[in-house]
Amino acid sequence: MNKAIYYLSFLIIVLIFKTTSFLSQTPHHKCGQHIVLKELLKNNDFKTYYDQEQRSFSSSNQISSLKSGVVYKIPVVFHIVHNNGIEKIDRSQVLDALEKLNIDLRALRPDTSTVDSLFQPLIADIEVEFVLATKAPDGTCFSGITMTETPFSYNNGDINGSDQVDAVMMYNDVYQGNWPGDQYLNVFVCGAVGTGIAGYTYYPSGFFGNAMNNGIWLRHDYCGSIGTANPSASKTFVHEVGHWLNLPHTWGSTNEPGLASNCTTDDGVTDTPNTIGSQWCNYNETTCGSVANIENHMEYTPCRKMFTLGQKARMRTALNSSTGGRSNLITPANHFATGIDTIAPFCKADFFANRYITCSGDSLYFQDYSYHNPIAWDWYFEGANPDSSNLDNTYAFYPNQGVFDVSLTASGDSTTFLTEVKNDAIIVMDYNGAPLPFYEGFENINFTSPEWISNVGNWSITDEAAYNGNYCLKLENDGVDEGTKHILESKTFDLSDTTKAFFNFRYAFARKNTSNNDYLKVLASNDCGKTWSVRKVIQYSQLITAPDQINFLPSFSEWKEASISSIIGPFCVQNFRFKFEFESGGGNNLYIDNINISYENTTSINSSFYNEVSIYPNPVKDQLTINATNYFSQIHVLDIMGKTVLTKNLLATKKLVLNTGSLENGYYFIQIIQGNKLRSYPFMKIN
Repeated sequence: MNKAIYYLSFLIIVLIFKTTSFLSQTPHHKCGQHIVLKELLKNNDFKTYYDQEQRSFSSSNQISSLKSGVVYKIPVVFHIVHNNGIEKIDRSQVLDALEKLNIDLRALRPDTSTVDSLFQPLIADIEVEFVLATKAPDGTCFSGITMTETPFSYNNGDINGSDQVDAVMMYNDVYQGNWPGDQYLNVFVCGAVGTGIAGYTYYPSGFFGNAMNNGIWLRHDYCGSIGTANPSASKTFVHEVGHWLNLPHTWGSTNEPGLASNCTTDDGVTDTPNTIGSQWCNYNETTCGSVANIENHMEYTPCRKMFTLGQKARMRTALNSSTGGRSNLITPANHFATGIDTIAPFCKADFFANRYITCSGDSLYFQDYSYHNPIAWDWYFEGANPDSSNLDNTYAFYPNQGVFDVSLTASGDSTTFLTEVKNDAIIVMDYNGAPLPFYEGFENINFTSPEWISNVGNWSITDEAAYNGNYCLKLENDGVDEGTKHILESKTFDLSDTTKAFFNFRYAFARKNTSNNDYLKVLASNDCGKTWSVRKVIQYSQLITAPDQINFLPSFSEWKEASISSIIGPFCVQNFRFKFEFESGGGNNLYIDNINISYENTTSINSSFYNEVSIYPNPVKDQLTINATNYFSQIHVLDIMGKTVLTKNLLATKKLVLNTGSLENGYYFIQIIQGNKLRSYPFMKIN
């Protein structure tokens, strides 16, 4: 058929998702292509490349590029750009993504046989495979995966990966410098790659030379089918590779499927029917006078399974062209330079665990990720029982709490042995957590693991502000990239002797301007942190405690209290934990103080009891006065570790003056008992 062809040498494919992936039955897509293209076309150099390259591709003899039986191999490097959060995917997820990509390219999907009979004769094996590189640009042996820790992992603004590229070039753990785009397909796996975007890439173009920008960006939960991703999300990768090898969408070079005007444009491939584009699997869909090939990888549907023979020709034409350096990727010289032409030597011992934080009495699973082709292993697990193993993958049982090292010595020939030691890698908490009540005012604490565990070093104790006392918890949020997640996890607490716990804390926060959308979550775990459940979300509108300003420091009146009443039933266990999860949205620093977890030992306690007791002065020096509207007959004073330091058995009274002069300075709880009711109140002793 004759088709109007207007190709873009630069393509960004924007894949938007709401609560599930863009591959769900009701996806939502947003076109960002026209925004970037408009900016690029302002550059005369880009426009020159653009015009020349499109004329060159249009005049190419695509059919001659089929060369059936020749399988092209392309070196690929996965750059994991992370901020120590869930976006730091492991090797197994990368290998899964690569496997799924090659299965899709070679038409080996199990469901390929279910493709509509009209298109069965057109199903193409692209005869292209991607292989993990084993040599860095300087010849260093590596796994094909690099790790880069940076706040730039999260880009929730415009589509622009330059900060992520720069971070990889400067800070990755293998080779600092350019990973040439004509030697490797560089895949950047990030926390976020733009607002609502699952992935994007470029058409082949010489505009960027051999720069790393000539690669593919994927959000971490669209990389592979396991780990943080899912089977539907795994189809994003092959879709982006299609664009990287010069395939438009089946309806043409836009990101707006479903428009009637799409019938006037097309993809330049003769055997893909003219279509307006689809977002769901209507197998009887007919548009532009043709039955739509909704199962095509370059559609937006969740039932994508195939490329056509015409698309194969176009992709292999791009791969045989020097445009964008694509043809150099498949040369024997480049295969040698990147190490995919031979069996790679053993050069590194490495391993991962299924978790690095656990409780006493639990086992962890350790996997060997040494490269390449190890044949012998010698593990040592400090603090574990047993503490050694000669298996490639193994379990280690940790009977006691502590912070422990792990080491692995591996060999590829039983002659040369290499060792990897990860110091303080395993944090084992006490399964029987600290007793309630718990009060933390951050005055005199050990702010290190296993008491507190953070994913980034932005949490600290500060004397800049405090609700009371001299110190509080501070999250350094000023200047951090929007979308960055800051996580702080607690130790374990024993809630097993109650059916409901009460959790409250003070916080202070101010926006810089009305566009800021920072928010704070509080999560709880009833299995020592294996799984987490959201207990409270403080959105930006509720998070604000002071007017918009720069360099916010809270005064006493600019603190709010957050209360969580949903720590009930299933969460009342021996190894309860909580964590704060703050997502940066451009605002000021966050301050937290006076974390309090207390409990009632019956379910019949009147919630108004808390408001019927007053304790003053607080802080106190020598005498603490307790006034209650109801009679009480017993009090206990506990120190911050939960140890009882003072007990008073009384005749029923509504008022007591307690001598506190003998107490050491610090934080305490006073437990007031009225019949079968108990409530804890924090107070601070000072000189």
